[in-house]
Amino acid sequence: MKNLGNKFIENLHVFIVLYALYGIWLKYDEHTVAYEETIAQFEPLRIEIQNNTKKVSEIEEFQKRTEESKVRVEEVAKNIELVQKQLPAETNDSQIITAFNQEIESLNIKDTTIVPQSETASMYYISKPYAVKANGTFLQFLVFFERIANATRIYNVTDLVIRNTSDSQRGRFQVISLETKIEAFRFNPDFKVERGF
Repeated sequence: MKNLGNKFIENLHVFIVLYALYGIWLKYDEHTVAYEETIAQFEPLRIEIQNNTKKVSEIEEFQKRTEESKVRVEEVAKNIELVQKQLPAETNDSQIITAFNQEIESLNIKDTTIVPQSETASMYYISKPYAVKANGTFLQFLVFFERIANATRIYNVTDLVIRNTSDSQRGRFQVISLETKIEAFRFNPDFKVERGF
């Protein structure tokens, strides 16, 4: 037994080295497992970072487009307000009827009646139609509408009905009966351009 004890003591360093190597191997194995777990956690984080980076760039692009849209909306709103201010503030019936009558008399158009009708409010403007009935030639009415088109005030012809009349011809031109509605406009003071931001 003494022999066995001596051999054990002589070879004790071998056991100590083997035990130390076993401990080192255990620590290495634990470290490898921890390293692999860390690497496994890194990949989803990297994918999440890529997705978030993409979302941030999309948000920045959206914000840039939003700012550009705000500039365009503001420009359109200013243009609407500018055009709206070009319309007169009032619709003066006597002034408009006088202007129509002057043109009609200068063109020698006969049997004329001009009747103002009720105003209609639109979002941007308020329109007022004037019912006009008269007898004349195609050429007279053509010149009348050209003069209205060149007037300083904005007019719009909405309805136009032309009929033959039983009146005798004036020279070589056929006399016709004309019924039309001509709208005059004024700006709507209640309208404000909504920018939406």
